[in-house]
Amino acid sequence: MFSEQVIACHHCDLLMAPPHVKEGECALCPRCKHKITRLHHSNINQLLSYAATGLIILFVTTQFNLMTFNLGGNVSQIDLWQSAINMYFDDYKVLAVLVLFFIFILPALILILIVAFILSIKTGIGCWAQTSILRLTFVMMPWAMVEVFLVGILVSLVKLVTIAQMDLGWSFWAYAVFCFCYAKVLTLVDRYQFWHWIDEAHR
Repeated sequence: MFSEQVIACHHCDLLMAPPHVKEGECALCPRCKHKITRLHHSNINQLLSYAATGLIILFVTTQFNLMTFNLGGNVSQIDLWQSAINMYFDDYKVLAVLVLFFIFILPALILILIVAFILSIKTGIGCWAQTSILRLTFVMMPWAMVEVFLVGILVSLVKLVTIAQMDLGWSFWAYAVFCFCYAKVLTLVDRYQFWHWIDEAHR
């Protein structure tokens, strides 16, 4: 039994009672047939693996250069931190803080909370905080802009490559892999299955 008394379909907003499904079964919205949830026990291990990998790779992105510019013999390098720091010193202080928060701090917090939640389910430690962790995670998830930042870099490259020689650093490729891991985490996040795990842990 799920901890929520009423749920809504994310596609058509139909309110319904929480679905009661067995392992491997998929629940569909009775009106639009959109998938509501699919219970699969192996998801918890996949989710933990991708979230932990994403955190490690996100740390790696801070250790190398993001890209190198070569304009008329003048070579300059930029890393992930400088993408926000340069804006800060160019009088875009608010934008710099937002960029750093949405592309680095918030995604890291989301992955940390997911890892903490799964470890709590597996070990039984911190059961009292599971509900709070879950609600905070769901509140923060729509605000992370990981893929937006990567697309922004690619758009900038298309424009800058015509006026300067550009070399992508290890940090860029690491961030690209991080985006994949983060996207995979999002596809595995099933809030109804999360509540199901909490209910099972409290039995």
